[in-house]
Amino acid sequence: MFTINKKLAICAIAVSAVLSGNALSAQRIDLQQPLTFSADSPNAQSLLSATQGDTYQASMTSTAASGDERSRYQQLYQGVPVYGASVVATRSAMNMFYDVSGSHVAKIDSDVISTSPSFSLGEAMQVALGQGKNQLNQDQVYNVESQIYIWLDEKEEAHLVWLISYVDTNGAKPSRPYQFIDAHSGAVLHHWDGMTFAQGTGPGGNQRTGRYAYGDRYPAFEVTGSGSSCRLDSTNVETHDMNHQKSGGSIHTFPCYENTSREVNGSYSALNDAHAFGQVTFNMYRDWYNKAPITQKLKMRVHYDRNYENAFWDGQQMTFGDGQNTFHPLVGLGVVAHEVSHGFTQQNSNLAYENQSGGLNESFSDIAAAAASYYLEGSFTWQIGDKIKKGSGAMRYMDNPPQDGRSIGHTRDYTSGMNVHFSSGVYNKAFYLLSTTQGWNIRQAFDIYVKANQLYWNANSTFDAAGRGVYNATKDLGYCVDDVLISLEAVGVNNSGAKDGSGCGPVENQGPDANFSYSANQLNVTFNDSSTDDKAVVSHEWSFGDGGASTSANPSYSYAAEGSYTVSLTVKDAEGLSDTKSMVVAVSEGGEIPGTCDGVSAWDVARSYALGDMVSFEGYQYEAIWWSTGASPAVYTNVWSKGAKCSGGEVPGNEAPKAGFSHSANKLVVSFSDSSTDDTDVTGHAWNFGDGASSSEVSPTHTYLAAGSYSVQLTVTDADSASDTMTKVVTVSNGGEVPGDCSASPWDVGAIYSGGDQVSQSGKEYRAKWWTQGESPADAGQWGVWEFISDCQ
Repeated sequence: MFTINKKLAICAIAVSAVLSGNALSAQRIDLQQPLTFSADSPNAQSLLSATQGDTYQASMTSTAASGDERSRYQQLYQGVPVYGASVVATRSAMNMFYDVSGSHVAKIDSDVISTSPSFSLGEAMQVALGQGKNQLNQDQVYNVESQIYIWLDEKEEAHLVWLISYVDTNGAKPSRPYQFIDAHSGAVLHHWDGMTFAQGTGPGGNQRTGRYAYGDRYPAFEVTGSGSSCRLDSTNVETHDMNHQKSGGSIHTFPCYENTSREVNGSYSALNDAHAFGQVTFNMYRDWYNKAPITQKLKMRVHYDRNYENAFWDGQQMTFGDGQNTFHPLVGLGVVAHEVSHGFTQQNSNLAYENQSGGLNESFSDIAAAAASYYLEGSFTWQIGDKIKKGSGAMRYMDNPPQDGRSIGHTRDYTSGMNVHFSSGVYNKAFYLLSTTQGWNIRQAFDIYVKANQLYWNANSTFDAAGRGVYNATKDLGYCVDDVLISLEAVGVNNSGAKDGSGCGPVENQGPDANFSYSANQLNVTFNDSSTDDKAVVSHEWSFGDGGASTSANPSYSYAAEGSYTVSLTVKDAEGLSDTKSMVVAVSEGGEIPGTCDGVSAWDVARSYALGDMVSFEGYQYEAIWWSTGASPAVYTNVWSKGAKCSGGEVPGNEAPKAGFSHSANKLVVSFSDSSTDDTDVTGHAWNFGDGASSSEVSPTHTYLAAGSYSVQLTVTDADSASDTMTKVVTVSNGGEVPGDCSASPWDVGAIYSGGDQVSQSGKEYRAKWWTQGESPADAGQWGVWEFISDCQ
């Protein structure tokens, strides 16, 4: 990947190809013609001098259909990023760049004399905080972000600016002002509200959709369990109960393993919906694109304020109101996917939330809502808000945007300053047309729009510029460009590319994928087909392992005798392609079956389990308390309830516990918190505080008699007398920090940190801006995840 240290002559060659006349001020160049050149050619090197000060830095890299490296390069002028200016180029193994496209700003030096701000960031922040009805201070806002840019105004005059944004919840509704402030004069040159509100779509548990149960209709969601207490916290999603406040909140806790909190405004558990659908959205991006939707952990804030009828992404977290008269709580799958995908857009194309780029921003989030429904359900209604809106109808209709009375479905109906939710109809309709074209589906269409967002769209992309990005993404993926162009032209997006038939050849039939699950009641077994095909499965052939057979899709079968039988399912599609799945099924009239544990079948990683199913695993019986597939009983305590020991199965040896603890000091008083783990339970704690004192409490507090450093030791023991010991040095003082000591714990490369956590490294203290793991504070830089606080005293 190229960085700023490797200068590219992309802009120079591109500008020479399209720039005409002798412009006396900065000029934006849209690169539409494909260019090819060698970065090392003499011609390229000579042209580089024509744009002295311009360099490009690779910000995102993917692999093109040809296998070559395809990257987005951000334009920099004298090291300052140019807002909304980047190019995309493919680099071959021979160091040739081709298919160069994007946007470049030329002759910046005609307008910007110096890139050293004469108006400081602190001064600009005071200006930004004073633009509302009341002067604010920085303690009254949060998620403050700032960046120096070169920015072109509507007259194409370049300015050195501070772009400042923050979240303000002091008014009647939250806002997220964005302001371009001249870095030399302090004048506010442009501003808009970037709070990305939405009314989403998708299934949710409320009076309109009906009540459903996770683990029945939908898969169980991942939580963190400790003893009898569970938290709505998982590897990728944490869900906070705001308890009808605008700030604060905490991760929701509940008695394991069923959360029933709490019915509000016709919703049966908004907390469950937000948490589960956050995981669905994260998994969609990970499974389809091998990428998290945003760089930080998803933070869902539920029950925000009172009677709040909206949801929003504030640049840091997702927030959901409980609704009032128009909406049930806004935690449907579509709303969650919509808000998370605003974060995806911000961290990729960074589409400005105004004008046509704002409509495109909103549309991508609506498109993501459709994709999330397709990912979970295999279908979508093409209606936005129909599952959370009280009464009938929907808020927006992707298949017919004007149906809501305000949205547009064609560029000819766009007017300057139009609400971004209504102008989103242009690309909503284009996406609908493409997804429903023969040979296409929602997943394939979403592939294209994700790629366009990652590589080709810029902060100020227009509808037409976005169309060219969609076309280029289609080429990259090898999909049919003609179908894509037809969908764009139908909504008035023209000149996106050539209908050259590329990617439009006959689609090779894909064979089916056989799969099934079963549930047994003594000798009677019910089988459930879950096979898939690119079109449809047309036939089923079951062999039950005892000579019996069936051609039903979901048969029930009674065995004559107990035992283990190899059951096979063969499925075929319309073209005659087939696939077979086999599984061993154990049935019993009540006695022990080989391969079971006291008659209970062993857990199968490939089988789907429903509420109440019993399995055996590593010498214990487990009962399913949620639906699951592939969720190990030993790991997913929110899915399986551990029962009694059993015989006949494989019983593992005891695993020793793992000692662990943390501490916090207030002068000579230290509070210790145990974090030890064991495969069953830790039964004993032995603390040695290093000054002759000891304790057997789980998490004790100890007062030292004198300042100094003490070696604290914790030994933990399990029921089988296996033990483990951890030792840490704890430093205390009579007042203030011990000279040369850091008050924050040392940074740990394997630890997970959330926003606000403090660490120390190399004699300095840092505070995390958002969720992170494995990112060294010393390497974070000004715009990284870690904020420098001070040198250790």
